[in-house]
Amino acid sequence: MRVLIVNTLYPPADIGGAERSVAQLAEGLAAAGVETSVLTLSPGDAAVERTVGGVVVHRRRLRNLYWPYDGEARAAMKRALWHGLEAANPLMDGVVDRVAAQVQPDLVHLHLTTGFSQSVHRAAARRGLPLVQTLRDWSMMCARASMFRQGARCSRRCASCVMLTAGKRARSQGVDHVIGLSRPVLEAHRDAGYFCDSAGSVIGNAAPERAPTRRPGWSREPVLTFGFLGRVEAEKGIETLLRATTRLKGDWRLRIGGRGDAAYSARLRAEFPDPRIVWLGQVGAGDFWPTVDVLVAPALWAEPFGRAVAEAVQQGRGVIASRIGGLPEAAEGAGASALVQPGDVAALAQAMQAAMSEPERWRFAASGPSRWTEAAVVEAHLAIYDQLLSRRASRTAADRDQL
Repeated sequence: MRVLIVNTLYPPADIGGAERSVAQLAEGLAAAGVETSVLTLSPGDAAVERTVGGVVVHRRRLRNLYWPYDGEARAAMKRALWHGLEAANPLMDGVVDRVAAQVQPDLVHLHLTTGFSQSVHRAAARRGLPLVQTLRDWSMMCARASMFRQGARCSRRCASCVMLTAGKRARSQGVDHVIGLSRPVLEAHRDAGYFCDSAGSVIGNAAPERAPTRRPGWSREPVLTFGFLGRVEAEKGIETLLRATTRLKGDWRLRIGGRGDAAYSARLRAEFPDPRIVWLGQVGAGDFWPTVDVLVAPALWAEPFGRAVAEAVQQGRGVIASRIGGLPEAAEGAGASALVQPGDVAALAQAMQAAMSEPERWRFAASGPSRWTEAAVVEAHLAIYDQLLSRRASRTAADRDQL
């Protein structure tokens, strides 16, 4: 079986939860004997191919007005033109077609679509290839890919997003199998008229299978340490968390792992100078989890899943998360957990204070079995691939019989 996975970015580019999860799946499939290739984007002109972890990675230049992941601010008109081209961008068709011709896949699996526009859907249709699509963000419905604007989540889609994503909505009807990282993200797309006739499944992200790190006994370290892990940006609810700390009584610690806009991060540090808050910057899991008792995931936007939450459960840490998107599903199995309304500073502070009142229960919370292990994620995908390829083979045989 040959599978071509398509995702906007791929490690080591802009390492976030999506990139790590796609790489984890690709390498898991390769280890299971699948000939796995990845098509991803880069800012450079040169086509680069490299085998990493048994996966052949094809990096190709994005054909649009600019590379949107360099942190540079652009004028509103230039951004509008970029999104206008992204709505249907025919310039990417040749890029996808050439890689598909080279790889000769049996099946295409599309993840994040930004930058590829509709080119992957069109290529699969032209070649008669089964197409699987995983919903890892809101880019099929929202030009910003987040359903979040001006500091608040969108209660409905704005007219510009409806217009800019109309083509993607139409192309979604040709997807053979759609996968949501959580039930809410899958249902939201179906409710908006996407993937009307596509088979559907929910397959979450798997936390890396590493041995849980033990925290010291309470007599040795008698302070509960909260942690935040993710991009430092408004939609992640970082300001809600920082404001909640100003209401806590007693001693505590907060360790913030992740990067974000430099000016925004500097403003937050100046506004919340409490020395008990430690800003770690980009941090590896091996340095983060041994120092944290409770993960706080106060997202304001509807995160499709919540990889950091799944990692916290796997590590046996307590979880306090927003009741939104896929976060509640990701928190299942946590030995100690609480869900709060997104953006509710008082409710978050109350949940954190409650954890501080039972510190040993939260520090030594025993997790239940994780639903989505690396092996379970690979097995679930293989079952979908096998089903689609068997159906395709049956149709081909039936067509031959009628000749």
